[in-house]
Amino acid sequence: KYFHCEAYIKDANKPLPTIQDWKMFQSHYKKHVDNTRSFYDTVPPTMGYTLEGSGGPPPFYAKHSPGKGRGLFASRDIKRGELTHDGTNTNVMFPDGLSWRRFVFSLPRNRACDIIDWSWTQQIET
Repeated sequence: KYFHCEAYIKDANKPLPTIQDWKMFQSHYKKHVDNTRSFYDTVPPTMGYTLEGSGGPPPFYAKHSPGKGRGLFASRDIKRGELTHDGTNTNVMFPDGLSWRRFVFSLPRNRACDIIDWSWTQQIET
């Protein structure tokens, strides 16, 4: 509730993150969470990502859908049962709630709302 994201998250006309936004996310993550994290990928984050071991183009990309807002769209034919996301190179993890909060509070309001909208919690077995 601190950021008052409800209206922003529902806004079908909000812009897609730019390459500058992605670079900001990455630099803030490195500064506030894990300075050893590498974000190298031959595919810019605005165009999808490299799926490890696929050897092919990214399976999907983000764009606006008229009247619906942001969405993911297939960038190529996807075979039945094909893995299209495994989180290997694209997901980031936070060791605890405090590091997530430090990261989110370091961002401009609308970018913080994006992260809040995209986040989920999951217990990772180690």
